[in-house]
Amino acid sequence: MKIAFASTFLALLAPLSLAQGPTTYCTAGVSSNFCVAQISANTQPNFANSAGCVITTSGLPGNRQGQIFYGIDNSGFTPTVWGNSSSSYLCVKAPTKRLGANLNSGGTAGQCNGTFVVGWDAFQAANPTALGNPWAFGDKVFVQSWYRDPLAVKTSNLSNALELTLKNPAPSPCVTAIPGMVAIPAGTFAMGSNATNGAPEHPVHQVTISYCFWMGETEVTQAQYTSLMGANPSFVLGANNPVEGVQWLDARTYCALLTAQQAAMGNVPAGYQYRLPTEAEWEYACRAGTTTEFNVGASLSCNQARFSDAGCTSSSHVPVASYAPNAWGLYDMHGNVWELCLDSYGSYSAGAVTDPFVTGGPDRVIRGGGFASPLEGCRSASRTFDFPGYSYWPYTQYYGFRVVLAPVLVP
Repeated sequence: MKIAFASTFLALLAPLSLAQGPTTYCTAGVSSNFCVAQISANTQPNFANSAGCVITTSGLPGNRQGQIFYGIDNSGFTPTVWGNSSSSYLCVKAPTKRLGANLNSGGTAGQCNGTFVVGWDAFQAANPTALGNPWAFGDKVFVQSWYRDPLAVKTSNLSNALELTLKNPAPSPCVTAIPGMVAIPAGTFAMGSNATNGAPEHPVHQVTISYCFWMGETEVTQAQYTSLMGANPSFVLGANNPVEGVQWLDARTYCALLTAQQAAMGNVPAGYQYRLPTEAEWEYACRAGTTTEFNVGASLSCNQARFSDAGCTSSSHVPVASYAPNAWGLYDMHGNVWELCLDSYGSYSAGAVTDPFVTGGPDRVIRGGGFASPLEGCRSASRTFDFPGYSYWPYTQYYGFRVVLAPVLVP
């Protein structure tokens, strides 16, 4: 049941040019009392009118009437002088539309302390048939301010101009479906196992994950990793195979780049980031509501995961999603490649905990087992660690990772 998740997830990625914020362009005019009005916006708008986009023109002459207007197509347009000998330029191609009623700059007459302020979201929501509506991701809008200036050419002047790019509305935890990701609900589970005499999994203790988050359906593939990082460190190549040969710091760099890229498009909720899962998030998601040693039951067969034990022989990893997913739709949580976690490695406590996250230690947790692991190492509770600071991490060919989109954490 091999599935091309690489192409699905890559569809989320956009050129880094989309990471730009609102961009100013063109030349602002100088008013008769030497004010230079500058237009700006606090953020890019989105097509759901929920980004909190506010457009502000500052440095206006005080107590002057004016307006903010916009257009949606500047193709082939060259800014034109507002009038003979005017210092202002018209920077937005017709047709244009006002962003609401005329405005008064306030401030003090004769000084340059006036402002125009318009809420993009409120205007667009109140005007569903306005120029450009309905908006879509990637649409452009060009904005400029006009204000009265009785002593100027044409008795008016113009600010510089602003280019905005419509983003996606931020996803809502537990609500928004994200291609290539699985929404994981908040919940409580028993973490650890008494199946072995090994202290690392003892004691079994109650853990509550208090927030919703998303987790990658699969381990990050080589195609996904290369598209963002520009290189593929893997020992066994395959576009849809899990990336391996990565160090913990490499995985964190990938997550940081993915966060920046997706946030620029509006695809990251406030307070969330793409990152490695915590150890608790990982086991909670792996178990998917089960309490057995594996998320498929008491044991694991050769046709359920990629590992080397109980008659199963494997010399390398296989493409992601080669086996059936767990009950929550996550693939390869047992076997294939070990998965890096965000936490430092530490001992468990017996008491119930909420949102545990271990920091400060030098060793990093690794979960899930891999293609060369025995059956025991692939259990839901099985845990080990390695130290990510060496220039060559000895077993990186066995290590991969998957991402979560979850609340910001700093290791």
